[in-house]
Amino acid sequence: MNHLHLLNAGEQFSPELAVRLRAVVEKALARFATELDLDGVDVVLMSSTFTLPETGVHGYAPNAHQVDLSVTPGSPAFQRLWLTEVPATLAHELHHVRRWRGPGYGKTLLEALVSEGLAQHFEAGYRGESPIYAQPTMDLAALWERAQPQLSAPHDHAAWFFGSPAQDFPRWGGYALGYELVRRFFAAQGGDAVSHANTPASAFEGAWWVSCLT
Repeated sequence: MNHLHLLNAGEQFSPELAVRLRAVVEKALARFATELDLDGVDVVLMSSTFTLPETGVHGYAPNAHQVDLSVTPGSPAFQRLWLTEVPATLAHELHHVRRWRGPGYGKTLLEALVSEGLAQHFEAGYRGESPIYAQPTMDLAALWERAQPQLSAPHDHAAWFFGSPAQDFPRWGGYALGYELVRRFFAAQGGDAVSHANTPASAFEGAWWVSCLT
């Protein structure tokens, strides 16, 4: 069975919000766990200031059986967007859980790009559009060229995915690059984020050069 643990001993959530959050997350958990064929997952929902300023939500999947969802109840962005952002973030993290049970999240840059790209495509299936961190604000071709020497090696994950002005890495660059790489793979090979949840990252690398980009 899958379980939701809503942490609220300190009453960070109002009684009304706690009830609504529980209902929304439990419904989303049932839906996505069915789509991903997942059982034995603990979802921990907590209040935190460590969330995306654009959404008031943040997610993390540290292993094959756990998802941590952090939300900032007082954030205007959260209050405006949480009915979409909380389930969408859960979808993303549950895909990571699914991949943890196959090849794993990965340690190399290519593995991380593929894991994040797949999770974003699964998330986009719920949203009906790509998430904000998949939408490029940089030259992805140039970023892909920069990635070449590091694809098979450990990498500075924070710089690649969250940005580093000191190293001239754009914010969310790795997310946008991974999303595009996986999109090109689907265009060439077919399938989706569920059917390719266990596909090795090495299968995706050549997809960057496919001619079919629609």
